[in-house]
Amino acid sequence: MKAGDVRDTIVQMLHEYTQVEVYRSGQVSPEPKIPYIIYSVTSPYQPEATPGHFETVLENEETYLYRRERAGMSLSFTACSQNRENNGIKIQGEDEAMELAEKVQGWFLFVGRAELSAAGIVVEDVNNVQSRNVLMIDEEANRYGFDVLVRYIREDSRTAGTVEKATAKGKKL
Repeated sequence: MKAGDVRDTIVQMLHEYTQVEVYRSGQVSPEPKIPYIIYSVTSPYQPEATPGHFETVLENEETYLYRRERAGMSLSFTACSQNRENNGIKIQGEDEAMELAEKVQGWFLFVGRAELSAAGIVVEDVNNVQSRNVLMIDEEANRYGFDVLVRYIREDSRTAGTVEKATAKGKKL
């Protein structure tokens, strides 16, 4: 599995669970509909202190070399909201952002843990939710977030050369 596949799987599952848009931070895009979740991949590849598992496989008369290892990926998630009125109901952005961040955190701790495991991704560590508020000109953007460490099997492969003809030289006994 590649780091991009891990990220895309997590984002898709998280969107389906929360029914809230999940955006990559730092992207130029129109103003998103509130509430929303932003994420960043803080470290796409964290190796373990092993050389990995090597395997040679013959497939369709072609030889392939594989290297597999248990790799880690660190992601940061932030739930965003603002104070506003919706159909005459006052919504407190601070509360909405905190509740959404806790919902996302809970997904990684319970429902998402099982769903991701079935997809080959293991949730290793989920940090505490904390305030990530920012001042936006004249109003504060309400943000709460946390970090997650996941593990997956990284696989690299290449074709191996083939030996067409071999000659052995040696002494006669």
